[in-house]
Amino acid sequence: MTDTQTTTLSADPTLDLAQAARDHLFVGMANPVQLEAEGGPLIIDRAEGIYLYDAGGQRYIDGISGMYFRNVGYGREEIARAIYDQIARVSMNVYAGVTSSTVTLAAKLAQIAPGDLTRTFFCQGGSEANESSIKMARAYHVRRGDRGRFKVISRQGSYHGGTWGTMWLGEHPFFPRTDYQPSPSHCIVVPGPNMYRCAFNSTSPEQCGELSARAIEQEILRQGPDSVSAVIGEPVTQPLGGVVPPPNYWPLVREICDRYGVLLIFDEVITGFGRVGTWFGADLVGVTPDIMSFAKGVTSGYFPLGGSMASAKIAEVFEGGPEKTWSHMYTYSAHPGGAAAALSNLEIVERENLVDNARQRGEQLAGLLQEMKQRHPIIGDVRGTGLIQGIEFVKDRATKEHFDPSQGVNAMLTAELKERGVWLRVPPYILPFAPPLTITADELDELASKVDEALTTVEQRLGMARG
Repeated sequence: MTDTQTTTLSADPTLDLAQAARDHLFVGMANPVQLEAEGGPLIIDRAEGIYLYDAGGQRYIDGISGMYFRNVGYGREEIARAIYDQIARVSMNVYAGVTSSTVTLAAKLAQIAPGDLTRTFFCQGGSEANESSIKMARAYHVRRGDRGRFKVISRQGSYHGGTWGTMWLGEHPFFPRTDYQPSPSHCIVVPGPNMYRCAFNSTSPEQCGELSARAIEQEILRQGPDSVSAVIGEPVTQPLGGVVPPPNYWPLVREICDRYGVLLIFDEVITGFGRVGTWFGADLVGVTPDIMSFAKGVTSGYFPLGGSMASAKIAEVFEGGPEKTWSHMYTYSAHPGGAAAALSNLEIVERENLVDNARQRGEQLAGLLQEMKQRHPIIGDVRGTGLIQGIEFVKDRATKEHFDPSQGVNAMLTAELKERGVWLRVPPYILPFAPPLTITADELDELASKVDEALTTVEQRLGMARG
């Protein structure tokens, strides 16, 4: 081991931990040189409500809910106790056996899920949930004798996971895939309905919605309907700061999928369990998918858990003799600790009316962002709903040109926010807002005020005149 790889203890344990992390951890989407330049990684010592506290005692508002998952906030001891009680009693399923907590959770999800979504396969997180949903869709067609249906259509500006299979779905602008070529031929990508940058130069949201939906239909016809298994998308798209599609988009996509026998999969890993101000994004857009992926908010991140939920139509094709069985599982599928965490978490969401709070705070946030847009020339667009919203910052509003990455505007914003006690690592041209659903009106005002100050400072550094 070289000197640069060796961590020795010193008088400052915070420095020890930061150096040890740089020496011995692969920190997601970062490298040791980058982290050291930023003074990180952030060493989190404790957390409560919407706040994080680092090892030095500095408090930060968590503006991104960990990674869009801490819906009920930090410090929920009742969830921790539920996990402990469950795994102290029985820590894992046995092959072809289940535990009462997982059965109870599956029944609860069938009760609150949209439409006739009724049967759940549990896994460990969002990537596995989408992987499972894609496999379920393909297996469904095989059971029906349609073995040629293997292609999946997704949309630009979407993200569906980090496994080798899911990473090719959508085109996340901030997660390059150049290390993992070649791309698989069965993954087809079409434009998404982002009115601010509509691929069809639409003059109205309705036109953008229709043309974006028709792009899916055209691709189904171009590929051949008998070769397309599913269309997958988030009801509200996250990577670009909560792109809410025009109201006509998802109903049209639903009609198109039904017309050609293609399954519709909703990725509700982020939008599920209250974040958009309704229980699920499907409730917001008024469309029920054939299969729904979920994770994150189901346990608020207190335990790794995700799932793939099927409608009755999908579930019934896997019933019958052994040849009908869906051949799919993971070692930790339906972990009882995760189920216990989810049941406790969902009880908090219901008891504290957090879905409605997300709606109310979302309306408040939308107003605050519109006010900021009037004052800040760096803001090109504000968008979103509930507590998944965002700012797209631009060099020039008229042309919608982004800043050159070499200017490091996102790093400037990240640093200014951190200086003001907001933890929110800003991507290249999107400043996302996704605080815990427990955030109060006063706390949201505080968060917005700090963002406003950070934007002002960065604009001054860039020489941009305020509006």
